[in-house]
Amino acid sequence: MSLEAAASHLAALARMGVPGSGIHIGGGEPFGDAERLLAIVRSARDAGLSGVGYVETGGFWATSENLVRRRLAALRDGGMRQLAISADPYHQEFIPPERVRLLFDVARDVLGPGGVRVRRWKWLQHPEDVAAMPEQQRAAIFTEFLRRYPERMSGRAAERLAPLARRLPLQRLPDEGCRNALLQSRHLHVDPDGWISPGTCAGIVLGRATADDPLDALLAAWRLSDSTRLTLLAGGGPGQLLPEAERLGFAVDPAGYAGKCHLCWMLRSHLVRAGVAGSEFQPAGLYGPS
Repeated sequence: MSLEAAASHLAALARMGVPGSGIHIGGGEPFGDAERLLAIVRSARDAGLSGVGYVETGGFWATSENLVRRRLAALRDGGMRQLAISADPYHQEFIPPERVRLLFDVARDVLGPGGVRVRRWKWLQHPEDVAAMPEQQRAAIFTEFLRRYPERMSGRAAERLAPLARRLPLQRLPDEGCRNALLQSRHLHVDPDGWISPGTCAGIVLGRATADDPLDALLAAWRLSDSTRLTLLAGGGPGQLLPEAERLGFAVDPAGYAGKCHLCWMLRSHLVRAGVAGSEFQPAGLYGPS
């Protein structure tokens, strides 16, 4: 996200009365451009906010104590309250766990014990190197971890993890609507291009915030009734998208689905690839090649 776009969104959040503690910066990986990340964190105060609640990271960049200490001190002074670290076998397939341990230890010193938290902390105690495992052994680790800690099966998880999860036939999936997830989660994500996703429903958008249509104005004007597909999802869940998808060639997987979010992702992906997704399922690139 550009600094200019971030500053615009932060100013809109300030106008809405959202506290800085309620704002987080995630990814992807925001430390992929550490200088821009620092500038965005600092811009929260320029927008009239108290700072930023937390920044998420996988810790790939934590290659030395001096580097970690310098970056975290700058972010702390710029207004970051907490660092949130993702640690699990999926991340450690790519990120050496010793970097995450170093990051955690230094963060506790720089930010204080309450200034850092780790998702799936116990995984950092795991003695094996996931990256070096044969694929079959890695899949077994993923399967066990998934059994203990279920994940939302959207995006890459639908591709890599759903085949390892317990699957249910379509008829046995929950059929309640998604109103809470879509409209009442009190949680939004804004991506680098301004697309606004409700809660944790990646790829479902309420609109696109721009300089001419800022976040606060867009949300104030948004109505569920303006979107047929989101009305269907809110009222009856992803199964409501099935008739349209089937008319466009979607075939129900005989192996079943790892929850209704998995079904939703597969249906939405099919609609995007069929070229009929419209404005509700964006950005198209999130769903992979058409």
